[in-house]
Amino acid sequence: MQNVTKSAVDIMQAKINSGMASARRLFDEIETKAPTDAIVKATALNFENFGADEKSQRVMVGFGQEAMSVHKHALGQIATRAGIPTTYLAELVKSPQEWQRELAAHMMREHFGHDRSKYLVRSVQGEVRGFLSDRYRRIDSRPLLHAFAEECHKVGAVPVDGGITDTRVSVKAILPRVFEPVPGEALCLGIEWGNSDFGAAAHTIRPFILRLWCLNGATMENSMSQVHLGRQMNEDIELSQRTYAYDTKASISALRDIVGGVLSAKKVDNLMDAIRNAEEAKVEWKTAKNLLSKRLLKGELKSAEESFNGPDVVNLPPGNTMWRASNAVSWLAKNTEDPNRKLELERVAGELVNGKIDRAEAA
Repeated sequence: MQNVTKSAVDIMQAKINSGMASARRLFDEIETKAPTDAIVKATALNFENFGADEKSQRVMVGFGQEAMSVHKHALGQIATRAGIPTTYLAELVKSPQEWQRELAAHMMREHFGHDRSKYLVRSVQGEVRGFLSDRYRRIDSRPLLHAFAEECHKVGAVPVDGGITDTRVSVKAILPRVFEPVPGEALCLGIEWGNSDFGAAAHTIRPFILRLWCLNGATMENSMSQVHLGRQMNEDIELSQRTYAYDTKASISALRDIVGGVLSAKKVDNLMDAIRNAEEAKVEWKTAKNLLSKRLLKGELKSAEESFNGPDVVNLPPGNTMWRASNAVSWLAKNTEDPNRKLELERVAGELVNGKIDRAEAA
């Protein structure tokens, strides 16, 4: 058992060393991706086809003196507001056919030209990445990330992973200690923070499990439960900025209160109990499949089944148990290139451990 523990500690330390570098890159990158905001009347929006060649096929949105390209996430939000099927609009916008791009621009011009609403348009470096309600509660990721790092430092948690996409940011930190809830199962426990400045996800804080033998990860239910809903914003951008700062300050205060609680001794004990229960819960794939069928894509479900029913007892724990089923999903997450989908699969893996659906993620 001593050799098992030493091997696990070595793996943990290597993960910490690489994770710190990842976290530093995240801190540097997030500073360059702060959104620029505009509160815009729908009737002031203009959509134009600027596709001139294969490299610049796009429909741009204009308001005032601005004209910006539209990220696929924001295009989906625009489609939803306009009642246009998202896939159809995306296909028109990227079409090599001039008439199809013009049709996309025409549909959006007509809809928003008859819309009396106001919208929050969030952009980064000339690209619209969020097209949101004027009631959207803006929660700035940058000060939240710094506050999260400070609170983790206070409780001795160290960063092991940091990820940022065009629309989401997340970071994980672990307690630098090996836990063994089941003989031979070496784990680290930690916490994951995540946010989206563009309406792609809620502001979340979750307990996090890292299985050291394979570095499979799973996250539990959200402890923050803070969605981006707020009061209607005034067109006065200075007033809106004051509201923005107030909401961010309130979110930081809530975050500081929660981090220590998530990593408290009681919470750690509860998580150990959940893992032991999952390891003792015998299950056949048919039952696990029923639980996962609405959460995984068809190809993902097949891959998870092959892992669960396969002979691998290194990357997955042995035995037909809920713990193995959870690791079949987290192993899938580890090998998923899309960073957003990876996070979602880790949530699903966590749900199999504690038996709770992540309501915040579903919302």
